Amino acid sequence: MSDANNGLRHSALMMRIAGWAIVLFPVLVFVYPPGILWGSLPAGFPLCGPDHPPSPYDGLHPYVFMIVALYLAWGILMIRGATDPRANAALFDYGFLANLFHAVLMAPMALLYPNEHAHLWTDVPALLILAAACWYWHPNRVVPRTLSAA
Repeated sequence: MSDANNGLRHSALMMRIAGWAIVLFPVLVFVYPPGILWGSLPAGFPLCGPDHPPSPYDGLHPYVFMIVALYLAWGILMIRGATDPRANAALFDYGFLANLFHAVLMAPMALLYPNEHAHLWTDVPALLILAAACWYWHPNRVVPRTLSAA
């Protein structure tokens, strides 16, 4: 039974860490504003295609706010769900599937569209790491149902 409790503690810790990281992401957007500098590369980075087309709103692309809103909601729910990871296992399912699907769709687009190449070393790896974390620390995986029923 201690293995079950230990597994659930790890799941809860992952939920808190991922949740706070996701909640703090909007703050980081404005500290290092990729929404404003979208498509611009720091000095020394290889040129991987042209910049994003200019936005009529000084680079603040509407999809940045949409993505931030979705991840902010998921992050808040992850923090709240950490009190009982087993009862909130669907948040892990959502995190795994949404991030995996997002990465799988974004990778070929980043290859096909010249102004999207930068996603290959930023968004796509981050999405795959989040998906892997949700799979690895999923409460139903770290605590088999037979252990929790005993």
